[in-house]
Parts: sequence; C-alpha cells; structure tokens
Amino acid sequence: MIHISIDTNRPLPIYQQLAAQITADIQQGVLPVGTKLPTVRALAAENGLAVGTVRQAYDALVRQGYIVMNQGRGTFVRSVVPIHPGGLRGPGSRKEQALLAIDRALGEILDLGLSPREARIFFDLKLRELEGMGPVVKIGVTDCNPEALAEIKKQIAPLPKVEVFCYPLDDVLLSPAALPSNLDLLVSTATHAAQLADVLGGAHPMATVVMSLSLDTAAGLARLGPDRKVGILCDSLRFSELILGGCARYCDLDTPPQVILWGQEKSLKEALAGLDTLLLPTAYKDLCPEALLGELETYLEQHRSVIYHYEMDQGSLLSLTRQVQELLNAELEAM
Repeated sequence: MIHISIDTNRPLPIYQQLAAQITADIQQGVLPVGTKLPTVRALAAENGLAVGTVRQAYDALVRQGYIVMNQGRGTFVRSVVPIHPGGLRGPGSRKEQALLAIDRALGEILDLGLSPREARIFFDLKLRELEGMGPVVKIGVTDCNPEALAEIKKQIAPLPKVEVFCYPLDDVLLSPAALPSNLDLLVSTATHAAQLADVLGGAHPMATVVMSLSLDTAAGLARLGPDRKVGILCDSLRFSELILGGCARYCDLDTPPQVILWGQEKSLKEALAGLDTLLLPTAYKDLCPEALLGELETYLEQHRSVIYHYEMDQGSLLSLTRQVQELLNAELEAM
C-alpha cells in the first residue's frame, strides 16, 4: 500500500501532491524499479481521492518517465530519474548516470515479462552487435512454402550476429547433402521437425519454432462480412491452404474464397475481376513477380485487403536466442 498525505490547504493541486509523493518514494528506493503500483481505482479508494485525480497523477508520472502503464498488466515503476527529451540530466558521475540508464532499461525489459536471465541474453547479444566482435551464426531456414520461409526469416534476421539463408523443404528432403556443411543451425516449424530429423540424421543441429496466426490477422478475417467476394493471392497452393483454413475458422462467407497463384497469371486485373477483398502473405511485395506488382498495387489502392501474417511465439524466439548465444560462446571459446 502507498501511504499518501494530502493537504487540502496547500495551493498545490492534489494530483501534483500525489505525483510528488510517489516520485519521492521512487527516488528514495521505497518503490524500486519494477514495483507494481495499485490501479487508479484502488489507489483512489485507499486514500479517499477522486479517480480522475489519481489518473492525472499517474499520467504526469508517465510523461516524466517514472512509471509505465501496460494495458492488461498494470502500472509499474520504470525509473529513478525522469526522462528528458535531451537525454539524462541531473547530478552524479558518468558511472551513476550509466547505472540509472541501465535501471531504466531493465525496468522496461522486465515490464515485457522477461526474466533477469532472459534480459541478460539480450544484453549480451546487443553488446556483441555494438562491439562488432565475435563470429556470425549461420542459420538455415526450411519450410514447405516460400511465404512461410519469408515470414520465419524476417523474424529471425533481427537477432544480432546471425546470417539467415532459406531452403525449400522439398529440396532439402530430396537432397539433404545440398545443405551447406557450415550451417550452424537449421530452423523449421514443428510440423516438419520429425521428417527432417529422419532425413538429416543429425547432420545439422536443429531448432523448432512454433508459428501462429497473428491476432491482427484473425481480427481482420472476423470482420469480413458474409457477402464479401474474397480472393487469396499468393505463390503456393500450400500457403493458400493455410489461408483457407483460417477463413474457415474466422469467417462466415457466403462464397468460398477464390485462390489465385500469381505465378500462373498473365493479368492480375482479369484474375481479380469481381473480387472486393484480397488476402495476401506478409512478404507479398518480395514474392510477387515484378511484372505483376504494379497491377497489384493499383488494385490494393482501390480495394480492401487483409495481410495474412504468422508470428513466432515468444517461447520459440527466446529458445532460439539462447541457442544462438550458446553457439557464439562456443565459437569464441574455440578462437
């Protein structure tokens, strides 16, 4: 419980008195970084204050950088000094300033629900990136369709000190020896993990990731009315089957979606005639043949579209990040 003392005889507005007392508790360590604060309503009820007054105080603390309010998770202490547009200011040596900056960064990372151990992984990887030190981890990605390959690569590529290469699953299964021998890690989805393990026989270390439909995409599909004339435009039948499955789950269309593979179309204008909504993979600009891209962009300017986006779950990303760090550490020890 936060103990608040309000003096109504003071000229200072009540919300400012409240914000000042919470600020003092944060600066003095009474409320350490990461402390979860009461909700606006709870703090108001505990101290006999108006909900609007407490909300004003919290808003002021957010603007000053002392707290962060996360929808659905709560309000947390973020820093021990305010954030200024021009950077850190205030008394203290460079060491003290650096420690305060680290406190702030840790507060933000812990607000994301990561553990201290997971935070250390990301700090180490980022430091390696900034210092330009150490080797690079070569990651191969394989899956059964180019759309999924592009999705997985896009989400792995931002990891520091990695190079990502894509290999169609059919090619890997047909000729496993075609995979470069210097790959440090081969990544695929859980759907194909067992099949790959049988074919490769341990020739490459493997990592399995779980991909799921994003909430934005699910919501976009759910908003499609039953009278919509929907087209699915992509590169492969396999990915179109995934989209059809998503439509069956989230849509209630009077007419089934029409599947269009741009590699088989000479004119998108003719193929898309009569449709009012288009479903596309995330990387459609990279995958669509250049000769058809202009027609596609013109169509999208005039019609509704839903980007069909798959996300890697946080557990998969954290596990993959740990594996990358372990590979980097092993390489550094061998140098």
